[in-house]
Amino acid sequence: MMVNACVVAGMASCAAPPAQSPEPRVPVVSPPDFPLARFMREQVNVPFSFVMLETATAPRARRVHRAASVLRDAARDLMDWSDPPVGSDEARQVFFAYAEDLENHVARLEDVSSQETDFDATTIEQIRHTCNDCHHFFRPASVLSPDVAYDWLALDHGGIR
Repeated sequence: MMVNACVVAGMASCAAPPAQSPEPRVPVVSPPDFPLARFMREQVNVPFSFVMLETATAPRARRVHRAASVLRDAARDLMDWSDPPVGSDEARQVFFAYAEDLENHVARLEDVSSQETDFDATTIEQIRHTCNDCHHFFRPASVLSPDVAYDWLALDHGGIR
């Protein structure tokens, strides 16, 4: 009897685990590399967001000046972008005109913040308008932009219906 129990226990330990239904796997799709979108997210949006937050509460000119300097460097890099994602020479000219406009507005913000004076809210508003105008020109709301995460999700699911 003892031998039978050992044989049964041994056979049970060698048996395959109970069958489980596999979890459905959701395919993970990474968006293609969009260097300009990444540059904008990492180099432009971060210092601009910092400026917006810092000037909305208790403005500290030194901190805004530092963020404006980083933003100005990014705007200069944008003006030298080698391959903007545009479809024509005219759109390329518009792209660089927006980049130059951004650099000019940020230069004014950097100058004002370096003097420890009150911030010129219109300069910050001009920067915001330049960004928005560029986005509206190159990313109209009616067109999905594959470099934007939410649009990428929509594209994965067949786009707008």
